[in-house]
Amino acid sequence: MFPELSFDEIPPLPGTLPEGLSGWVAHIRDQEMPVFGSTVDGIREIMGDDSASAGRLAAVILKDPAMTTKVLRLANSAYFNSARQGVGTISRAIVVLGFDLVADLAIGVALVDGLLKGGVRKRVEAELAHCFFAAALARGIAKLRGEGRAEEVFIAALLTRVGEMAFWCFGGTKAELLADQLPEDSTPEQESSTQMVVLGFRLRQLSVQLAREWRLGSLLHAVLEPSARPSTLEASILQGHQVARAVAAGWDSPAAKSALTALARYVDRPEKEVRETVATLAHEAARLATEYGAASAARSIPASSEVAPTVETPLPMPSPAERQLAILRELTALIMSGGRFSDAVYLAAEGILQGVGFSRVVVALLTPNRLQLVGKYGLGAGGEALRKAFVLTLGHGTNDPVDTLLSTAQPVRLTHMRGRLAGVVGQGPAAIAPIMGNGRVIGVVYAERDPGAAAIDDEAFFAFVHFVQQMSMALVTANRAGGAAAP
Repeated sequence: MFPELSFDEIPPLPGTLPEGLSGWVAHIRDQEMPVFGSTVDGIREIMGDDSASAGRLAAVILKDPAMTTKVLRLANSAYFNSARQGVGTISRAIVVLGFDLVADLAIGVALVDGLLKGGVRKRVEAELAHCFFAAALARGIAKLRGEGRAEEVFIAALLTRVGEMAFWCFGGTKAELLADQLPEDSTPEQESSTQMVVLGFRLRQLSVQLAREWRLGSLLHAVLEPSARPSTLEASILQGHQVARAVAAGWDSPAAKSALTALARYVDRPEKEVRETVATLAHEAARLATEYGAASAARSIPASSEVAPTVETPLPMPSPAERQLAILRELTALIMSGGRFSDAVYLAAEGILQGVGFSRVVVALLTPNRLQLVGKYGLGAGGEALRKAFVLTLGHGTNDPVDTLLSTAQPVRLTHMRGRLAGVVGQGPAAIAPIMGNGRVIGVVYAERDPGAAAIDDEAFFAFVHFVQQMSMALVTANRAGGAAAP
């Protein structure tokens, strides 16, 4: 009677599992993997903006220290960094590997982290193992065929069974019921039929819907909803999944021999060469799965004894001092070219986080009437939440560090006496420094470490202040260039 009072989706009661395809999509999207969804949304929004800077992508990644570490580790692997250029910061990774590849690496890391936090069971590990193997194969096949988008193929192949992985991870008793109904050696047709009986939909449909909800890329959509004439990139992904599934039955099984023969014809290479290539890719897939944080899945990737695994010597990670120096060089180049203030903020914040060793950074700016200090940028673990809480009404208070800084323009290390910051910031070692513009304070940079972390010594404090000074220089230079980068 009152359509405006109706619900598009009614969430299940606490402790109950959803029903139907739309219910499961909403459950996984909103209840089980909201962090993954928000991460992908942030990255896809940046990728869809032609004017977006590398700094904006770096900022999304830097909000998650675990993701930052894994992306840097992958960026230094021979698999993605064939030129073997040392990478110590996310901003440098974007320069060396390219914007899109670093974005895809971050999405892949976020997916694996989201799944592993859900309580891994045997079938989840099997799905992850299959998808990493298939992704390595698909990328290898695309490279053999001379495709220029092999990295895009890798991430699309890795995400092809996102619905299956998410369901086995978060399906609870429903997943257990489906697992009981599926024999170990079931065919894809048998799996599909059983899924329809138990769930009322196929898990592939769940992958399709989640890929749409999370905007996981046009190539993945094309693979999940194939046309009569798939592109060569789609075909590489399909071949990768077919070979990975066949090899899982054993390298000398009839299925594996048939799949490898078909692959040899597809890439127009001798069958012996193709078999050796696939065996090498199996070892690479296991190493990649480990780098992504899925070590248990890596052990489930079928290794071949025909090819010895290569021992990769990882590129040494730069020391904090080397990271500081590298970022200061990039900041100098950015300032000299009149780059945007926001890009300088992202770069300097990365230096404070990765080089100086702080956990979170907030850049807050004074409102035009100079009565409030409002957080504008937040990076590091919990940095965005801190930024949102960083709204301070100003007024000269006795012994208040913020008011003192605004009047003296002098940076300070904060003790347990935090004045108006109390209740907003954390309790760990912290420092605050002014951003200057036209001879007066126009904002502040606040940085803190986790409680129990090492105190801020002179070296760390001076490095922090130096990065903040670079922000001030960037602001002045950008304003001289026309104000395009004004905060």
